[in-house]
Amino acid sequence: MRRDLFIIVVVLMTSVLYSCSRGHRSENEKSNKVVHLSLDDVEVIGDLIRHQQDYDSLFQHPFMAFLKELHREHGVRITLYTYEYFGDGNSYTSIEDMPLKYKRDFRKVSEWLRIGFHSPRAKFDSLVTVAEFRDSYSHVNKAIAQFADSSMVAFTLRLHYFFAPDSLLNALTGVRTLLCADDSSRSSYNLTPSEVKTVAKGERIKKDEISYRRTDLRIDDNFRVIRDLKRLETADTLVVFTHEWKLWHRPENDDRRSVAGKIKVSIGEGVNRKLFKETVKRLNESGYDFSFLE
Repeated sequence: MRRDLFIIVVVLMTSVLYSCSRGHRSENEKSNKVVHLSLDDVEVIGDLIRHQQDYDSLFQHPFMAFLKELHREHGVRITLYTYEYFGDGNSYTSIEDMPLKYKRDFRKVSEWLRIGFHSPRAKFDSLVTVAEFRDSYSHVNKAIAQFADSSMVAFTLRLHYFFAPDSLLNALTGVRTLLCADDSSRSSYNLTPSEVKTVAKGERIKKDEISYRRTDLRIDDNFRVIRDLKRLETADTLVVFTHEWKLWHRPENDDRRSVAGKIKVSIGEGVNRKLFKETVKRLNESGYDFSFLE
């Protein structure tokens, strides 16, 4: 009886240790496969500015706590693509208004978090001037260095709507990689139609010292994401993303929603957070190291 009990305990402990080792590989383990993970349309910074009195630390914010949990469990490294201005009704908050109270918290996670320029604001504007685009890019990078750390500024970017002709790209000093559309029918930045096809086939190209890579997988509402990932997981480099608003919404918007609307948003966020976590878990278990591609 005691012998049987001993065997059961050993088997259970072995199972737990094996599960833990698969869930989060040691950071000393190196892989020949890497994945770039990111979020577009990130407005959590605007929320941290507007409601700074509600958070004594960065990770009291539920969305930032969610990201920290993913890093703790699966070794995630992640990039947040954000704006210079965040809309709040008829007014705007600037990223330059971000308080310094979170600086120590940001520095503690500088090994696994990057923040990068996405667009001057959420509303897409194909007529944005070169001067406004250049200044906005500069303001975002300077603000990140101020409220977080200069090492956290991302130079692998996915720009809003994959939009930036040569005139705008010339204003983005320091950019090393541009992440292109996940849909081969969409144009990306200043690529020619033939170059779009090349990138869509998974080939990386380089123009004027900037590398262009395909975005391989969009998680948004994708109930087949694990199947899609299985089809891709032989690749040595993957680019995977979702949108922040699929995972978390600004609570003040609830006042404008019906009860049914609130329930729909809550369910949608829960589903997408589950899809996101399952994707991250599968990537880790499949031997991918999370990378900033820098």
